[in-house]
Amino acid sequence: MVAAMKTSSFESVFLALAFAGACTAMTSNLNMNKDDNLTGTWTCVSATIDGKELPKETAALLRLTLTQDRYKTEKGPDVLFDSSYRVDTSQTPRHISMIGTEGDLKGKEAQGIYSIDNDILRICYTMPGGNRPEKFESAAGSKAYLVIWKREPKKD
Repeated sequence: MVAAMKTSSFESVFLALAFAGACTAMTSNLNMNKDDNLTGTWTCVSATIDGKELPKETAALLRLTLTQDRYKTEKGPDVLFDSSYRVDTSQTPRHISMIGTEGDLKGKEAQGIYSIDNDILRICYTMPGGNRPEKFESAAGSKAYLVIWKREPKKD
């Protein structure tokens, strides 16, 4: 779990990515657009953190699982973060707020934006205390995380 992890720079990145994933899970049914089927398992295609691209080998290990009310990010067999989330589809771009449910991030909200096109989910967010991004970008010094996820095919 997150509490047991050491805080190297890569682990901090994974924790933040996990937080984004976990926070995405508490979807407000009032704001959920039927076209926004976020539930499922997603594999990381790419991630850029504060203007720096995460190595492809590292990104390939990340997985996001979304249910109607939970968001869980994993790196291989390790759970990096498990949280709740809500979305607001009335905004352009659509808003996502992720709320930590454990550890140091419990009760803290990360703010982001997202878009979904077929089986590609783009999420751009900042950690708690940061401003919600307005664009899907992660420029150096922005402290923004831009993560591109691809939906995994459903298993029979």
